[in-house]
Amino acid sequence: MSKKKFEELDLMDNFLVLALASDLEGGPAYGRLLAEGLLHEKVAHVRVHAEKIIPGSDEIGRGIRMDVEMQSFSHKPEENELPDKVYDFEPHHKNADNLFKRSRFNQAKIDAQNLYSGERDFNRLPDLCVINILDYDPFGKGQTKYHFHNMCEEDTTIPYPDGLDFYYFITTASDGEDSELSALLKYIANSREENATTDLTKQLHKYVTKVKTSPEERYRYMTWGEYIDFETMDAKAEARKEGLAEGLAEGRIESKREDIIEALTELETVPNSILQQINSSTDIEQLRKWHKIAISVDNISAFEEKM
Repeated sequence: MSKKKFEELDLMDNFLVLALASDLEGGPAYGRLLAEGLLHEKVAHVRVHAEKIIPGSDEIGRGIRMDVEMQSFSHKPEENELPDKVYDFEPHHKNADNLFKRSRFNQAKIDAQNLYSGERDFNRLPDLCVINILDYDPFGKGQTKYHFHNMCEEDTTIPYPDGLDFYYFITTASDGEDSELSALLKYIANSREENATTDLTKQLHKYVTKVKTSPEERYRYMTWGEYIDFETMDAKAEARKEGLAEGLAEGRIESKREDIIEALTELETVPNSILQQINSSTDIEQLRKWHKIAISVDNISAFEEKM
C-alpha cells in the first residue's frame, strides 16, 4: 500500500497522530480537546505520551504499544505521581476481528503499570478510559458512539465503580443528536481546514497545521516506513511482524541516542558518565526528553542539571 501525501494525512493516520502527540504544546492540547469533544470531559493538568511501549512481564510475555496515552491530574503533578485518570486513544483503520480482546489485554497491561509495588489501597488505581476511534462499525448498529462498562446484569441500577470504560467512536456514522461530536469525528477522518467547522475542531486544526507545515516532520514522513500491523489472524505472520516491530523500536532508541550525543558533542566533550547514562537508557520517552534538552542548552553542565 502506497503512503498518502504528507498534506493528505488525517488524525486516523499513525504518523500524524504520533507527530502531534509528541509536540510539547500540541500533544497536551490534542489530548484535552479529544477528551472534551468525545467525552465532554474537561481536564486540568495532563501528561501525554506518544507511542508508549509497555513491555511484557518476561521474555515470553507480550507487551503492548499505546498510540497515545494521556494522564490527567486535578493539580500540577509531582514527577512520579500516579494520575487520577488514564486515557488511551487508539485510532484504527483496519477491521480487526480481535479488537475487543485486544482492548481487554491492553487494559490489563495499562492497569498493571499504574499501581506501585507494595500498594495495598486499590482505590489508588487510576480510572481508565480506552477510546477506540474506528473508520468502520464493528457492531453494525449505525451508532456514532458505543460505550461499555461493567454492571450487574440482574439489576443495572446497582453501581459498579471500578473506574473502567471502553468507548468505540465511529467516524463513518452520523449522529444527529450530537452535531459537535459528528463534526469532530468528521474532522478526525478528514483533517482539512474545510472540516474544521466548530470552535473545538478549529483549535485542533491549528495544531494539525503546525505539524503539516513543519519541514522537519515532512522530512521524517519521507523516511517513514509502512505502518506495521501488530495484529493479524495468522499467528506466524503476527510473530514475524512483532519481530519487525521490536527491531524498529530498537532502531528508534539507538537513533535517538545518537541524536543526543551528536547535539552534546557540538557543545563540548561529553563526559563518559553521561555517555554511559545515555547509552544504557531503553526508554524512548526519556531519550526524546533528553534530546529536546540537548538541543536547547548551551553547555554540558546545563544538560546534566536538567536530565
